[in-house]
Amino acid sequence: MDDKDQHSNNSNKAARRDTWKSLIVLVFFLLLISELFGTSCLFASIFGIPCAGCGSTRAVRLLLQGRVMDALRMHPLIFITLFLLAVIPAFAVARFVAKKRGKQFHSPLSPRATEIVFFSLAALYMIVYIIRMIILFPHTEPMLYNENSVWGKLVALIRQVFFR
Repeated sequence: MDDKDQHSNNSNKAARRDTWKSLIVLVFFLLLISELFGTSCLFASIFGIPCAGCGSTRAVRLLLQGRVMDALRMHPLIFITLFLLAVIPAFAVARFVAKKRGKQFHSPLSPRATEIVFFSLAALYMIVYIIRMIILFPHTEPMLYNENSVWGKLVALIRQVFFR
């Protein structure tokens, strides 16, 4: 394999990796949007336990009412979430515009720094989620158990059938 073929192969791998990263970011963005616009949490509907984003919609509503401390109690990372909801689409639009103009989009962060930020944010959300589950679950809003979930109904059915 000569240098030209290897360069082409590396470019294809990078393009696929970028496509997957973009798709993951898009999915997370759509999930955040659906959460903020009041749809029920799919995770809680299936498993009965709240997801890491549970409380975000209520936190936004509380912020709009000027109740900052109540919003932070509802979801401690609401400001980071709102920041991401502004930045991610802005970068997507900037990348799209640059591509349409035939220019290359230059991110302010290197690919390595972007990965570090992405995984650090994911870790932060998971740490806060675990702490909220330990402290608040299952008795305090928004970390309530949903007995009407698919899992909850399945457990109730099993109890009814096997443990009468």
